[in-house]
Amino acid sequence: MSPASHLKHIPELNRPLIALKGIGPKRAEFMARKGLHTLMDLLLFSPIRYEDRRRVLPIDKTTEGMSVWVRGKVRSGREERFFRSGKGLFRIRIQDETGSLDLLWFHYRKAHLSTFARQGLTLMAYGCIRRNQGKPQMIHPDIGLADIDREKGLLEFYPVYSVIQGIPGQVLRSAIRHVLDQYQEYMVDPVPRKITCHLALPEFVEAIRCVHMPPRELSTDLLNEFRSKYHRRLIFDRFFHVMLGIAFGKKARESRAGPAFSVPRELLSRLEKCFPFALTNGQVSAIDEIIGDLSQNRPMNRLLQGDVGCGKTVVAVVAASLTVINGWQVAIMVPTQVLARQHYLYFAGLPESMGFRSVLLTGALKKSERLDTYEKIRLGEYNLIIGTQALIQEDLSFARLGLVVIDEQHRFGVKQRALLDQKGVNPHLLVMTATPIPRTLAMTVYADLDISFIKEYPEGRLPVVTRLMYGSQRRKVLNTLNQRMAAGEQAMVICPVIKGSEEMDLKNALEMHEKLSKIFMPRFQVELIHGRMSSDEKDRVMERFRDGLIDLLVGTTVIEVGVDVPGATVMVIQNPERFGLTQLHQLRGRVGRGTKKGRCFLMLSTQTSAQTLSRLKIIVESHDGFEIAQKDLEMRGQGELMGTKQAGAGELDFAEMFREPELLIAAKKEADALVASDPTLSRPENRFLSVIFSQRY
Repeated sequence: MSPASHLKHIPELNRPLIALKGIGPKRAEFMARKGLHTLMDLLLFSPIRYEDRRRVLPIDKTTEGMSVWVRGKVRSGREERFFRSGKGLFRIRIQDETGSLDLLWFHYRKAHLSTFARQGLTLMAYGCIRRNQGKPQMIHPDIGLADIDREKGLLEFYPVYSVIQGIPGQVLRSAIRHVLDQYQEYMVDPVPRKITCHLALPEFVEAIRCVHMPPRELSTDLLNEFRSKYHRRLIFDRFFHVMLGIAFGKKARESRAGPAFSVPRELLSRLEKCFPFALTNGQVSAIDEIIGDLSQNRPMNRLLQGDVGCGKTVVAVVAASLTVINGWQVAIMVPTQVLARQHYLYFAGLPESMGFRSVLLTGALKKSERLDTYEKIRLGEYNLIIGTQALIQEDLSFARLGLVVIDEQHRFGVKQRALLDQKGVNPHLLVMTATPIPRTLAMTVYADLDISFIKEYPEGRLPVVTRLMYGSQRRKVLNTLNQRMAAGEQAMVICPVIKGSEEMDLKNALEMHEKLSKIFMPRFQVELIHGRMSSDEKDRVMERFRDGLIDLLVGTTVIEVGVDVPGATVMVIQNPERFGLTQLHQLRGRVGRGTKKGRCFLMLSTQTSAQTLSRLKIIVESHDGFEIAQKDLEMRGQGELMGTKQAGAGELDFAEMFREPELLIAAKKEADALVASDPTLSRPENRFLSVIFSQRY
């Protein structure tokens, strides 16, 4: 749920983007692919970073690597050609009172640049200073004619947004500024002012404007850490609305009665004989807590939080077994078809004596198959239903739903959880996550849930050996990949971005796949997976990888948490400084899940700071996900790759949560107080919150 959901009820802000000057049907289509459909969506599309463009420096005061404005007169400007390749470049040389500087373009429109190349014109240029044979230059700078009025608008913080294919950055910035200028009066604050005032946070309208157009007096570091008071206000809104939903949900569940299951004698000892391994103390403790919940006549509402590979699925099996023994159905919802099939095969491999009659329900089923499956679920012929979000479709009903299990909880919002909960008469609920959240934050984020923790690994599971590697050691890493794949094992290479850009010197998945294919194919099968592929395409690739048909998988972090590929033993993570510690820990948990030891290589970029090295050494030295998460919390999410905040996302962002724990706790406190003092949201100051929550509670 978006913290600005109330704005959807304001017609002016719900206008389509095509209503804006400069946004035609084609551009509107490109923006829709990014989740931007209305003026409100555009307002909530926050910058991913900021450039400090507040001052102009004399040319002789610039240093290599510095991004800065310079001002100078054009001394020469023309297109040049490289003798051998015939490729062109456009060079404009400018000069001020202190020296000269070359502006270079390798990708350009000649007619456009020629308008700035006339001798004697005074130009403003912004870019990164580079040195070539001691002489300063800028490559692909932003330029414009210098005049006093124009400079006022240039010498300010420059917001950089997530790239939208087909939409020039300047078009996006102009559209956002136009909406801010023309529609500000329609933006009403959803949170009572006494709450935000008490926390020294600005009003909603001011926060939106200043996130897009920061005041000059702010610090660049504060902006790029998303910790200005304006960013904190929008983060608070996201926290507050999720916490308010949790508070209402908890209040509603407390008044309900759920099915109480009878527990057969020696249940656990009988079930343990069905597993080819001994349960850990952590698993036994979690099972005891869950059995205690299931035997009560109030619905269980429990979170099972366990590190990657600690055996949460086994605990879910015991809970499911007790449910079907009592004549009730179990629904297990997972985020992807690959994970759903994995769970289905796991349950199918259990002894028939456990009594499961399972079915796999995903969006991939044909209509006739789906309707037939729905009917058998409705009649109770299946007592274990495993699937994706297909489980919350309106036309699916259960005969006697007694237990809902949601795997990888962070992938589903409160809304999806509530929808599945409504499929039965107050069924028991078990949610599971491998995202290790420090206990203090877990108690806040999952305030409506009782929590069980599993920290131990099953016997025989070896920790993944993690190494920091420099560019000079690339050959050693390639040799390891070659040796492991030759031995019949599988490997993964993770890149921080899909496609390369001039702005960021990062390893990208497309180029990495091309390079590794040339090195290893046809001897080994090398394939690619990334977020721009359709869900079906990603599922097909992951199925092939899981079935051992792919030797080396190159991709982004789209590689699923929870997917079990026993043959995968090696992972290479490019630009690890771009990921949070918790994310790195979860990624390496994808390898070494079989009988062979896993290896994870963190490939450092050429310019890695001492601070970054110190942070990454934590992941090398520790294998405790909770300890790593705590370190992430202490460092306030430094190094987290901040993803685009899609319009209307409205759920908790883990990087924000780690970075602003005090704000999260404050949001919970304010939400609880509000529900206690005005449970129907009938007070005038809560009218906009009432618009958001009235349809749900």
